[in-house]
Amino acid sequence: MNVKLDAKAIGGVISALIISLISWLFRSVQTLTNEVAVLKAEVSNANERLAEVLTVISGISGEITEIIWKIGG
Repeated sequence: MNVKLDAKAIGGVISALIISLISWLFRSVQTLTNEVAVLKAEVSNANERLAEVLTVISGISGEITEIIWKIGG
């Protein structure tokens, strides 16, 4: 069986491959954009929690210092 491809057929195949590649790239970029947005939200939430923990630790530290002064003084 002898298959001959003309320039039009080759161009059609190349066009289909390029369209598929571009479509895949757009989907990949959209997926990554969504994942980055989720990660940004998680980091922001973690920073808020960390600030709360540091506030609690700071308060506890002050209370411990006061207790030590009372015991020692």
